[in-house]
Amino acid sequence: MALTDKISIAVKVELFGTPRLAAGRRELELVLPDEIGRQEFAAALAEACPALVGKVIRDDLSGLQEGYVLNLNGLAFLNGEVLHVQDGDAVLILSNQAGG
Repeated sequence: MALTDKISIAVKVELFGTPRLAAGRRELELVLPDEIGRQEFAAALAEACPALVGKVIRDDLSGLQEGYVLNLNGLAFLNGEVLHVQDGDAVLILSNQAGG
């Protein structure tokens, strides 16, 4: 295997608030490369759950709608253009207006 080959891993996507209501479930499991761009992540998420398109995912699948953020394992927000994930990670989709 070449060093440039990406590894496919299982990642849990946890949904909260509007994303959970739109999807009708709490979580999804995606098989993704360990490095994935935001657009590719959105496209994979849309394929797994088309009900999120237009509500949570932009209609053109270029990323999430304004007002939503990604969080890795409940510990760190994912702000870069490339997401770095490991097998068993959880990516949380949250409203950036959520709080308590």
